[in-house]
Amino acid sequence: MINRAQAIAFVQANGNARELARLVYLTEGKRPSPDVIAQFAASQRDDGGWAPFWADVSSVDATCYRLAQLEQLGLGVSEPVVAQALTFLRQRLQANGAWEEETAVADQAPPWAKPGNLAAMLYLTANCGFWLAVLGNEGALLMPTTQLLRQHLALDGALPSFLHTHWLAAALWLSLGEMEPATAVFNYLTAHLNKLSANNLTWLLTAVQATGRPVAHPFLTQARDKLVGLQMENGRWPSDDAMERDVHVTLEALRVFAST
Repeated sequence: MINRAQAIAFVQANGNARELARLVYLTEGKRPSPDVIAQFAASQRDDGGWAPFWADVSSVDATCYRLAQLEQLGLGVSEPVVAQALTFLRQRLQANGAWEEETAVADQAPPWAKPGNLAAMLYLTANCGFWLAVLGNEGALLMPTTQLLRQHLALDGALPSFLHTHWLAAALWLSLGEMEPATAVFNYLTAHLNKLSANNLTWLLTAVQATGRPVAHPFLTQARDKLVGLQMENGRWPSDDAMERDVHVTLEALRVFAST
């Protein structure tokens, strides 16, 4: 059992305005203030995307990151800032079902976003497809995307990409009712559970939750159990990055255990 009260107190003491708004939505179901929504709109570009930290271009990866934050505020496609972001992702969808960053930024892009790299392409494809499935309710549009990901899925459930690509692809498949490849991925991730940090586990479990589909798989139970044990004495869950990100991970953990 987690210490929910202590986790909430940690967020209240350390969160910024957006994070506190996420906490209020999570605990009280209240919509964020217009000021919080305006903060997202202010940095959104004319094409509906957002720029990453590494280049002054509209990035599919950065846009997925913002969509994740907006979704955790309870905002959906009826919100203009969300609708415009989803339109941007649709416009960047390639004919084969893939997403990549612009080739012009290949020299600047970090490994997970580098154009022309298979691992990066699979990650961005799974991430963009996931958000269009969850927030955009796109089914037919994403069929080439799910088929592309299936083409790279090994018999043991492995994808030639990062671990986080696996759970994003699984969540995409779940969203569209494709249980077989999702189950294969969960079987694969079971063997890698020892590698997953609190950061990884909250991302994975909240992605599965966002699909809205009940899933009974032993791996997900094991992942939740491991996450329980990673809560720190002061109520937080640690990030893999800077300590400032601990609030984000703690908020995601609170969401995972919201029904317990």
